[in-house]
Amino acid sequence: MVKWLQGTRWTVLVSIAVMAVFVTSCGENGTIDQTQSGAIAASPAQVSFPLVPLGDTEQRSLLLLNTSTDEELRIFELDFVAVEGSSIEALSVAGMPELPATIEAGGQLQLTVEYSPSEAGTRSGGEFRILSSDPSYTRDDPLVVPVQTLTNRPELLADPPVVRFQRIQPGQTSEQTLQISNVGSAPLTIYEEPVYSGGGDFRISSPGRTFPIILQPYSGAGAATTPSDYLLDIEVTYRPLGDGADSGEIQIESNDARFDHPVHGDRGLTQIPVTADADAPCIEVDGRFRNMGLVPIGETGRDRVNIRNCGTQTLIIDDIFFDESNPRFSLELGSWDSNNDGSINQPVSISPGDQEGFNIRFVPVEEQTESVTVVIGSNDPVQPALNLEVTARGADGTCPTAVALASVEGQGSVPQTSITAVPLNYVLLDGSQSSDEDGQVVEWEWEILERPPGTNVTLGPAVGDPGDQDQSRRRFQPLTAGVYRFGLTVQDEVGFQSCNQAEVTVTAIPDQNIHIELTWTNPLDPDETDDFGSDLDLHLTKMGPGNWFEAPYSVFYLNPNQDESPIWVPENPSLDIDVRDGAGPENITMADPDHCQWYAVGAHYYQEVFGTAYATVRIYINSELRYERPFFPLESTRNFWDVARIHWNSTTSDATIIEVDTFYPIEPAGQPPEVTADMVDSGLCTAEGLY
Repeated sequence: MVKWLQGTRWTVLVSIAVMAVFVTSCGENGTIDQTQSGAIAASPAQVSFPLVPLGDTEQRSLLLLNTSTDEELRIFELDFVAVEGSSIEALSVAGMPELPATIEAGGQLQLTVEYSPSEAGTRSGGEFRILSSDPSYTRDDPLVVPVQTLTNRPELLADPPVVRFQRIQPGQTSEQTLQISNVGSAPLTIYEEPVYSGGGDFRISSPGRTFPIILQPYSGAGAATTPSDYLLDIEVTYRPLGDGADSGEIQIESNDARFDHPVHGDRGLTQIPVTADADAPCIEVDGRFRNMGLVPIGETGRDRVNIRNCGTQTLIIDDIFFDESNPRFSLELGSWDSNNDGSINQPVSISPGDQEGFNIRFVPVEEQTESVTVVIGSNDPVQPALNLEVTARGADGTCPTAVALASVEGQGSVPQTSITAVPLNYVLLDGSQSSDEDGQVVEWEWEILERPPGTNVTLGPAVGDPGDQDQSRRRFQPLTAGVYRFGLTVQDEVGFQSCNQAEVTVTAIPDQNIHIELTWTNPLDPDETDDFGSDLDLHLTKMGPGNWFEAPYSVFYLNPNQDESPIWVPENPSLDIDVRDGAGPENITMADPDHCQWYAVGAHYYQEVFGTAYATVRIYINSELRYERPFFPLESTRNFWDVARIHWNSTTSDATIIEVDTFYPIEPAGQPPEVTADMVDSGLCTAEGLY
């Protein structure tokens, strides 16, 4: 945010002394004798600036107040000087009147302090020293108002922080992209082409780049237009030479000096692990370097940390703690901390692809920047102790208030904090009622706090906003049944975030008698939300007349059965979603299943792109989850998983589900689904005389 000063600009150093002999004279001990004194105060007591990008400008108001109700206040001297270790070259002041200045009883004098950083690594800061007719202050002990800023530095971010490959057979090849960006506030210089050291199973390249290169502080809009100015893509290729576990590291030399360089003292060396091992848990967080921004003194700021299991085995979180105590920070672990002592009471399990989270809490008592390191301990063999670097700043001000509501589009319902919806309905998330008592809300940040396992969620612009100008409202479509929970944080025009995150819950409940879902995860897919990935297909076959993969009595991608005159009567099932680019979901629904009819459920690996896909099938009966089989491994194209049988009884309007859980290396196309011994032994009626 850039604001320009109006009126006279008073820069760098002010040192004006006026001795009005007919009003004042010097007394002993450096005091100012006066016939009228007044009482001086400054608001705020300290002028604080957030991190301002190089080339941008921020302003802060400083009010000099006369708190006396019956006496004028005279301002005689006003110095603005640098403090030790800092510079005031990037700081300036506007609105300074001629001295001496008079402030009427109960009145005020407004100054505007401007901060315009232009050089990385330079620490800016100073203090105002004010001599007035207030006898509480002397020349030797004047009123002092500190001015503090955050230093602009480059900050290299590697995504992912560890390049991990699943083990493959010797001679096979797998590739991933390591993306480097600059999440700091000053340009990042990468001096040399990144190099790899370690086992011979990996190699790297940076196609199309000539070094040194400079990455600007990250901007989503800028990266979309000129990605080479903001991003460096490093292609990592894995081709195992043997059967053992493989590892190495990528080394990047830059001007990010957080990590010491063993040879060049003026450079930093960032090292990114590369590994390939057996199926294992993997920890991933939504940011290792976290800035909580400005938090009003005495208020509570919270930062939500989301932990995702990016591996193929259960991730166990066994400890979360601060490496050094800081009384301003604390952990809010929720149900993980049953006795409320600030630590995990029992290890937390996170299934592959799922995520959980906790809050970091900050309560400032004075205007200053504070930091802390949070350590997350887990059974991730590569990152058993993951560090989060957290920064926050206390400041004078007031938190804006976030308000999050939701409604189902097209139903005319009143927006609420908790609603229900049918899968595939569109839901509008609305934060437009958020407010700020001493300013205005200018930024809205929506966060996905909870979603059904294996489900991707995309938040887009509201209807009628094709240019996506209104960030207060987001639209999404719950593709699978389950609970979706969203958090909203807002920010006002001076940089204060809402102290409490608003939450809204959307529960997606199927409205069909039978609702079947398929989701999957590919650990080797670097981005399961993009338009490229492995393709699995959901199948439903009517037993008796139907064979796998054959229309009309098998519903799958070639026969979605969505015609106005369906063949299946009375069932009328349909494939509502066919996803071809990774992760799913796909679902098949049935409004009116037939009495005593058996239905077979299967999943097919149509096209393998990123190795083994771990499939999950859920079956809902009358809106209730009645069957779930998670993470069934399908290794390659044409693998088929015969999942289960569904039997419908119209007398009770209910179903019985019998698990089959059979693997076929090649799809059983044209074959009837197996009549299993469990079906025969169930004693259930059969409309087709299957046994």
